[in-house]
Amino acid sequence: MQPTIYLLNEQGPSQMMGYIIQSSMGKLAVIDGGTKDDAQALLDTLIRLGGESPEIEFWLFTHPHTDHLDAMFEIFSHPHPLRVKKMYSCFMPVEFYIENKYEGDTCDFTAQNYLNFTAAHPGLCETFEKGMTLSMDDVSFHVLHTPDTSFTREVGNNTSVVFRMDAAGQRILFTGDLAAEAGDRVLETVPAEEIRADFVQMAHHGQNGVFKSFYEAVSPKACLWNTPVWLWNNDCGGGVNSGPWLTLEVRAWMDDLGIRHHFISKDGFQSISLPFDFG
Repeated sequence: MQPTIYLLNEQGPSQMMGYIIQSSMGKLAVIDGGTKDDAQALLDTLIRLGGESPEIEFWLFTHPHTDHLDAMFEIFSHPHPLRVKKMYSCFMPVEFYIENKYEGDTCDFTAQNYLNFTAAHPGLCETFEKGMTLSMDDVSFHVLHTPDTSFTREVGNNTSVVFRMDAAGQRILFTGDLAAEAGDRVLETVPAEEIRADFVQMAHHGQNGVFKSFYEAVSPKACLWNTPVWLWNNDCGGGVNSGPWLTLEVRAWMDDLGIRHHFISKDGFQSISLPFDFG
């Protein structure tokens, strides 16, 4: 068995983000998970990969948005067979999200739900720390950036954790919904060599996230897009580029950078075995 990244695809109308990572020895980790609509597909995939009672080494959360955490909440709201060893997050105080709430944001609600979940599951939930490394067999996760309360714009996205996964001699950078200000903070505070990766998970579903300079610093060979078809095409119902999203601009950036390999959730469930042959 090779270390493998499983990119989950949306089961409902919303954008989402969910990954399952499997080591060469079969151990499992989950990154985010998706919306309530995505819960059953996530659970079914974990059972398929890990047996009737899958053991999850780590469940890693990038930031408290419903399209990233609600799948986990939904699974845990019913009897389930998962055996999760540890969950990791670095959410800001609920009061911070309330004070800086913007239209459509769900961080205050989701962060409070996670606090309640933590209290109901003592010993399960831990906090990411910058410089931390989590390892399972031949797969490791290196925490490069943890958020603080210095950014008061787009507080949900700007409080995303950034970590790099290393496996089979290749690197995968996960950014969550990282926004522009926090992206620049990463460039300022993380050594350039630590940011470089073979794969990059496109920030904020591939639009209105980090600046082009961030991707230039990562210098990836492949992109992971948690992007449904309507968002991929910037289509709000009137056809391609009829919407307010910036996906087409970011896609053009990737063309400028010469990236030829794209794994996109709109195309369905994706399985990427490492090391990947970039040809």
